[in-house]
Amino acid sequence: MEEKEAGAQLFDLCRRHGIREQTFHRSKAKFGGIDFNEARRRKQLEDENRWLQHLVADLTLDPEKVATVRIRFLGSGDAFGSGGRLQTCILMESGSVRCLIDCGASSLIALKQAAVDPNDIDTILITHLHGDHFGGIPFLVLDGQFSRRSRRLRVVGPPGLTDRVTQAMEVFFPGSARAQRKFETEFVELVEGTPSFVDPLRVTPYGVIHACGAPPYALRVELDGRTIVYSGDTEWTERLVPAVAGADLFISEAYFYDKPVRFHLDYATLMQHRSQLDCKRLIITHMGPDMLAHVAELPVEAAHDGLEVSL
Repeated sequence: MEEKEAGAQLFDLCRRHGIREQTFHRSKAKFGGIDFNEARRRKQLEDENRWLQHLVADLTLDPEKVATVRIRFLGSGDAFGSGGRLQTCILMESGSVRCLIDCGASSLIALKQAAVDPNDIDTILITHLHGDHFGGIPFLVLDGQFSRRSRRLRVVGPPGLTDRVTQAMEVFFPGSARAQRKFETEFVELVEGTPSFVDPLRVTPYGVIHACGAPPYALRVELDGRTIVYSGDTEWTERLVPAVAGADLFISEAYFYDKPVRFHLDYATLMQHRSQLDCKRLIITHMGPDMLAHVAELPVEAAHDGLEVSL
């Protein structure tokens, strides 16, 4: 709204932010004349209210009728395809909900190999802005455009997400960021430590340590009474402890076996802190060649492309 007041054309504004004019007018009617901080506070209260309603509805369900949350590792590799693995692409499913946690550059291939229609993806959650974690978004958007996708696509991640995806689209396919599409692409930029209700998900970002030109996050995702946490890429940080607390599943990177390096977790360090991580289940992923050489002898679960788990 501030850009519009500064003279930006509504048509160009909506294209740049991936929203429809109706969405802009609805937001203006709701938040027009309110400063940014107050608008954000009201939005957070609305999100929290919707989440509480959703939680109450879950609590009243017969436990036998609660949906199973399924996690599918469509891509479990590092940036360099170590072990022939595809880049990070974790599919979370429950009922009609289909959400990706990270969307590396090879994610469209991963989806189609697994016979998952990309147009069925509702939401993409991004931990940080490296190509092997968000680089698949331009391909997914363009595929949706050419396959006549009509349902909204929400892309949720750290500050800078909107600009970085737009820049990537223009690098890969000049003009694609400004193309007219039949579906709305909604970007949501998360605030560290602040839960966001991305219906029906509750997503809480925790700041971690990884150089990527924007804030990197571990993501705590709550869906249908289950809690899944993904570390993203990070060296060990105590911020992982509250992020993981009480989780049904913690998905953690383990890039090296026992070699500590900046910005990445190694398996030995992860195990040193295992007692601090209050989770029912741990699966390691994002493994480099050194780690893959030891994976068969490990006493923990390790992801591979195609691994499915149910919670």
